[in-house]
Amino acid sequence: MDVTARYRISPRVSIAVTLPIADNKFSLVLPPDGPGGTRHNILANGIGDVSIFAQSWLFKPKDHPFANIALGVGIKTPTGRFNVQTNLPNENGLGYMKRVAFPPSIMPGDGGTGIILGVEGFKNIRKPLYLRGQTVFASASYLINPRDTNGTASINQSLGVPLAPNFANSLYNSVTDSYNIQAGASIKLPYTWDKPLVKGLRGRLVWGMQGIPRHDLIGHSDGLRSAGYIMSIAPGMTYAHGNNYYIVEVPITFSRYIYANDTAVAELPIMTPQGPSPAPLNRTNNLGMVAPVAIAMRYVRTF
Repeated sequence: MDVTARYRISPRVSIAVTLPIADNKFSLVLPPDGPGGTRHNILANGIGDVSIFAQSWLFKPKDHPFANIALGVGIKTPTGRFNVQTNLPNENGLGYMKRVAFPPSIMPGDGGTGIILGVEGFKNIRKPLYLRGQTVFASASYLINPRDTNGTASINQSLGVPLAPNFANSLYNSVTDSYNIQAGASIKLPYTWDKPLVKGLRGRLVWGMQGIPRHDLIGHSDGLRSAGYIMSIAPGMTYAHGNNYYIVEVPITFSRYIYANDTAVAELPIMTPQGPSPAPLNRTNNLGMVAPVAIAMRYVRTF
């Protein structure tokens, strides 16, 4: 959940502060192969990384009420925990001890101070007449995280199994860049404009793409990262009434890609007559987990 407060300095310039509140849960079976595995629940919650974002419309809203573009820049502060630990066994299902929660994506924070770049725009269609009142919009943001790794042991280190040389660069969690792109339409529903209770109701359809690049824009890109991207389509509704604005969306993932080399997790050691041999690289075993369907709800209150 995100709590955002936005202050409009002028008709063109505004500043927003966002406070994420994380309540994340992940589970896995240890040992992962064969019978006898036990499912363990991993929790990571708390305050996330607070961000401050300033934005300005390129054109005066009074002179351009039906189309405009805004540019923004901000900072993300490392206020969220990035080293949450819980009581877990190793990958053999033995040796219970305090280990770092994983995957890194459930951590409230990432340990890095980042720079946020953003752009958004909209156009309220006036012609042709049959499309009058419909709105199209798009936005994109990129988070630059210059920090390399955050010093938190990755799953490959914390599970305490012998590792092959392939994993020498994935012993700690990476502080990654990330990006988010959206484009969509807000659709005015027919026969609602003359009905006071439902005239603020509109349909909504949004295409989205979110991802983590393999290499950061600034700084090194070492450590374990879930590099890849997902694409989704999100039907939804918006409702405006007085000073209240409600948004409900159902993002449905239709495409995903994970760079297996960057997200690969070590297998159990191979047993040989000379003892355990470090696990090889398994390109299909990784932590690129994405929910196929989600529900997103937002509430906006203006003063």
